[in-house]
Amino acid sequence: MILSSGCNYPVETKSNKAQLAFFIEEFAQQETKTMLLKVYQASPKMVHVSPKPVLVGDPGMLKETHVINTQDGLHAIQLDFTTRGQALMEYLTTNYRDRRLYVVVAQSDQSKTNGVSSRCIGVSYIRGTVRGSKMIFTPDASREESESIVELVNKSLE
Repeated sequence: MILSSGCNYPVETKSNKAQLAFFIEEFAQQETKTMLLKVYQASPKMVHVSPKPVLVGDPGMLKETHVINTQDGLHAIQLDFTTRGQALMEYLTTNYRDRRLYVVVAQSDQSKTNGVSSRCIGVSYIRGTVRGSKMIFTPDASREESESIVELVNKSLE
């Protein structure tokens, strides 16, 4: 079943599953199509992003996700990319330097009319090329919510 999330990208969701998608920051110009994405739950702000995700976290791109502890006593989400996902992330971070990369999660939600809820859970400023098979970001979510997201994303990767 293909549904459209609040971030206007198609996501294949089944009950109790979630999917990640990555969007690149765009600059609102007359000839550039963008969409607005709400970020930061505590103090919401709208940002312009490319209307289509630059990477969708499906089994071809992601191997697994984890919640990890950080040195400062908080938590983070670690994404383990496939070889293909790693190559695409390297390409994106080389070509979109000095922009922000937004991580959006879409998950099944029967209370929504389209059956999907989505929101931005991470933002990373691209300073340089990301090499390697892992990406770590601090989520805009509680530890319990992060663990739930990771569990649902991993189910969709099976």
